Amino acid sequence: MKNFLITTLLVISAMYIFSPQASAKSNLDKKAIDFNQSNLIYKKTSLNLEKEYPDKYINLYNKVKRVYSKKEFDDLLLDQSNILMEKKYLDKLVFLASPVSIKTQSRQHKDAVPLLVNQETLNNGKVFFEKYEAHFLKAQKETGVQANDIIAILNWESRLGKYRGKYDIFKIFTNQYFHIDEVEFELFKKGHYQKQGAMNRATALKRLKKIKKRALNNLSQLLIQAKNTGFDPRIVKGSWAGAIGIPQFMPASMSYAVDGDKDGLIDLNTVPDSIFSVATYLKRHKYKERGREYAFKRYNHDDMYVRGVKLYSDEFKKLMPPHLFHIE
Repeated sequence: MKNFLITTLLVISAMYIFSPQASAKSNLDKKAIDFNQSNLIYKKTSLNLEKEYPDKYINLYNKVKRVYSKKEFDDLLLDQSNILMEKKYLDKLVFLASPVSIKTQSRQHKDAVPLLVNQETLNNGKVFFEKYEAHFLKAQKETGVQANDIIAILNWESRLGKYRGKYDIFKIFTNQYFHIDEVEFELFKKGHYQKQGAMNRATALKRLKKIKKRALNNLSQLLIQAKNTGFDPRIVKGSWAGAIGIPQFMPASMSYAVDGDKDGLIDLNTVPDSIFSVATYLKRHKYKERGREYAFKRYNHDDMYVRGVKLYSDEFKKLMPPHLFHIE
């Protein structure tokens, strides 16, 4: 966002300087930042998160200190191999921070509809459903969520488990939480807010504040779950946004995950657990009280996502015997 041009007339200049609106615009351009502008994250060859982002670092530690000692936390967060930016992660962070990201993602969802809802994907869904029919029908009976809606979510999220993501979600959330401000500032300097379809910067910064809050929540939950269950948080793979497994749950959504096959473990890379977890998530987001479209929107707020999932569900239901989706 550019400051207004100041005319040569002193009185107009004075009016500009002391105008509340102009002051707000100027402050936005010079917003407080907690990083070194001359040495942005993707130019660094070494990085100490505790020294360079002290407030963020202690905020994250406070979230997990009941299960991590300071030494354990430091060993994880100060290891260069865990935190230095790689190009594929930077590319996704730039995309997320972009002021045209929301419109681009919405367009991608629209473009995905014919790819995710067609005769081939419906036939694949039929085969998948028949293989796991007992689990789908049991989840439907116990939660009141129709099986066709469950499989529609699984189809959209990961093509029934075919695409689960190849990114280290520890790095995804670390980058979002600590570094997205720097990336946004660089985009601002390079004129990305002047691009067609870009949101205004004030709106963008509010959005980034929410992204950082979610990243802090997801990163802390990932670390806590790793500590409590004994897995290495650095090796968990997921989508570019940090979603995990067949149903693409965020770490902060794991409270909805269910042991669908009753083996004593919750593993979202197994189909039964994924089926019951999706059903539980939709149920607890008012599927019965406010309708399936409302619950779909809690899964992903994009309108085109909701329409695409609903379309697959409706078309899939036509392929199957009607009695299968009857809920008593």
